[in-house]
Amino acid sequence: MSEFDVHLASAARSLVVLLCCLGQAGCGPDSGEASTPVAVSAPSANRPDVVMITLDTTRRDHIGCYGRTPSLTPNIDRLCARAHRFDNAVAVAPVTLPAHASMMTGRYPPAHGARYNGETQLPASATTLAEVLAKQGYATSAFVSAFVLDHRFGLDQGFDVYDDRVDTSVSPFAATGNERSARATIDAALAAWSRRSIDRPQFLWVHLFDAHAPYAALSGQSASDAERYAEEIRALDQQLGRLLDAVQSTGREPLVTVLADHGESLGEHGERTHGLFVYDATVRIPWMIAGPGVRVGADANLVSQVDLLPTLLGLLDVPVPTGIDGRDLATTPRGNDDTVYVETVLPYYDFALAPLHALRGLDRKYVFAPRPEFYRLDRDPGELDNRYGEDREADALVQRLDNLLLDWPAVGRAASRLDDADAVARLRSLGYLSGSDLGMDGGDPKDAVDVVREHQDAAEAASAGRVDDAIRHLDAALAAMPSARGALYLRARLLAQSGRRDEALRDVEQVNASVPSADSILLQAQLLVSAGRYDQAKPLIDLAAQRDPGHGGVLIVRGDLAVVAGDLAAARGYYEQALALDPSRVGRQAQARLSRLPR
Repeated sequence: MSEFDVHLASAARSLVVLLCCLGQAGCGPDSGEASTPVAVSAPSANRPDVVMITLDTTRRDHIGCYGRTPSLTPNIDRLCARAHRFDNAVAVAPVTLPAHASMMTGRYPPAHGARYNGETQLPASATTLAEVLAKQGYATSAFVSAFVLDHRFGLDQGFDVYDDRVDTSVSPFAATGNERSARATIDAALAAWSRRSIDRPQFLWVHLFDAHAPYAALSGQSASDAERYAEEIRALDQQLGRLLDAVQSTGREPLVTVLADHGESLGEHGERTHGLFVYDATVRIPWMIAGPGVRVGADANLVSQVDLLPTLLGLLDVPVPTGIDGRDLATTPRGNDDTVYVETVLPYYDFALAPLHALRGLDRKYVFAPRPEFYRLDRDPGELDNRYGEDREADALVQRLDNLLLDWPAVGRAASRLDDADAVARLRSLGYLSGSDLGMDGGDPKDAVDVVREHQDAAEAASAGRVDDAIRHLDAALAAMPSARGALYLRARLLAQSGRRDEALRDVEQVNASVPSADSILLQAQLLVSAGRYDQAKPLIDLAAQRDPGHGGVLIVRGDLAVVAGDLAAARGYYEQALALDPSRVGRQAQARLSRLPR
């Protein structure tokens, strides 16, 4: 018997699953009663297919089985009726890339490093769920719906197929970059599913982005954000039903998990969308698992996205990688005093504000901010009564979070842990961290709600082609907060498009003086080329290439310089390379330049 056959036999003997208290009192949505996971009889020796569906920007209270009436989600509800439903699931961050990286690795964002969309990536040294399952004989495929999960950001590790094609006709000024609809993503996934080999178990990941702002307009009427968001959830569920039907019709019951990467504020705490805060509106998520041997019902234990990898591997009786932050929820559920970690670094990257770090327990939450926050969630689920400085129960969470953060790199710092062991020991003994070391010398995100709203309104206006309107919103945001990096960068792009290149150059130079990225460096280089300052542009191109070797914009600017030098053949080569290598990011730029070159 081969090692693989031995492992399959072992799986049949010892599959561990989750037990919950379905049918017992107190186990509905938001119950505080914990459940007890146990083992049950194993299914057949063949490993089940594993289907992971991640729903971008999906609030738990918009899912029928979490209490929404009338339900918007009959297909999710149908799965939920035979699933193990987690009622206290928490996202690691209200941002897409770090949340998915944590699902895939079982590690918190400071540990895996992919902490913010477009600015960071999952390192090749990380071990992903796809890599683990591939080594167990699974065929692995992924179909994602937004550029923020493009393969260049590292989540393609371990996948035989990683389909990250998006609709490049979407405005490049959209806040989220290019995306594709749930219908198109599921069409692609179903086409691949129909061609799968029945001789190998499958791991299929499908990511659906539709619920993300800007929300689709409701035809023939003016609707609020909440109404349009609800309609996005309804439409997403309709498409999801097609996928669920297909994976259930194979004659072999799959292991299916559905969860959100984060939620959406919809105006709570003054936040229109997500990313600025770590309140429950954006970090408490729906999550369910259904499949062979999994007990049906509600689970009130505290869980985190970092638990997805070890829990799925536990259900499959596959060894879990060492050194992770998550736990197998079947064997080691969290107790009432346990906490999970949450962060958002969007305030730092987009607005030069302090990042937020938090610990959330079942009934309490501590947020490390320039003005710290502590909430008793059992009495204040809306997180409206900040008890920091008044409730001594916060002290233990302060100490616990300090100790965690000392072991992790600070936001924006590539280096790993603090090297001075004596200094670390002294800080730990005091239960104290230097705020400046963690970006806490930046402003408090609570003071930036109006600025962020102006920025979001500008992004939506720009994506709709209302450039002058977008610039007016950005002017208002920057008048209130001149250091708002995201607003400066977006305004620079819009000014450049409008031919106001000197103003654009001033904005992007300010961006690059604080927190530069490959995108912002390349924009400065392009503006310098257009101004005839070629010698100043060249070192910036090299710097951008060092930061992001796969960025097609590097090839675009090199092509522009070749045009200036009169080498049209070289320019054509650069533009064609850019189009082939990075179509989602620079495809339109490359095509426009190629169309202008003489034949």
